[in-house]
Amino acid sequence: MPPGSESESTMLREVHDALSARAAEATDPRVTVGDRALLVECAHPEHGSLAGLAHRPAGSFDASDVETSVADLAGEAVSAPAGSVDRAVGIATLNALSTGIDWLVGDPMAALSADVDTVATVGLFRPAFRKFGDVAVRVVERDPGGVDRATLPSAVPTTLFSPEEAAAAFDGADVCFITGSTLVYGGIDDYLATAATVPLVVLVGATASFLPDPAFDRGVDLVAGARVLAPDRDRVRERVAAGDCGTDLHDVGVQKVYCSSSADLPGLQLPTERTNTQP
Repeated sequence: MPPGSESESTMLREVHDALSARAAEATDPRVTVGDRALLVECAHPEHGSLAGLAHRPAGSFDASDVETSVADLAGEAVSAPAGSVDRAVGIATLNALSTGIDWLVGDPMAALSADVDTVATVGLFRPAFRKFGDVAVRVVERDPGGVDRATLPSAVPTTLFSPEEAAAAFDGADVCFITGSTLVYGGIDDYLATAATVPLVVLVGATASFLPDPAFDRGVDLVAGARVLAPDRDRVRERVAAGDCGTDLHDVGVQKVYCSSSADLPGLQLPTERTNTQP
């Protein structure tokens, strides 16, 4: 089975099951869907006001079609079709419910160590290319033929691969960054199995901002997500609705955060001391 073909991620299933009791206690769901990102907010009697982001795939979304309970929204992460907006809403709900993670603030994509020669990515992280320096980059894209090569930085040697060629892309790579969008479109479990020989595997993006243990159990070394800061939540909601994502949202109250499975992070130079990171 090639990466990207499974309908349900076992990782998402484990995250969902771990958060099911919390989802049942949460109330007041609010879903904001923009052109490129979506935001789910809810309230919890113990954890207060919560918010989670996710990548917004193509397709229609009708809020009236979504059940009103937080538990029903969370269930969409494992019951809705891969690639659907409903599935993305479910993942954003799991992200919102994933409180208590010992996050550190930082951007692993900007922290490659000098001995890294080759980086593999699942997903085309154009802004990150400026952070990689002059390393060779191998990019796995769902539609590599649709990528305009003129938009790729000329200073970064880049090779494009299809999902079926993921093994070749990962072979000999020092670090592999896998976009959290694979949780929406499918393929995350297969990609992680294929990347088992890569020294450092990073699951990255706002979509991957949930309880990290299921990812760690599958070989992820570092989860690099995003946290919506409580004081800026109204601004983030407005910008999501206006069509912003990524860097634009980081400018208005979305913080890049990460946590690792161990202190040994070959290929990265990041602090490992823990801090109080509650929003």
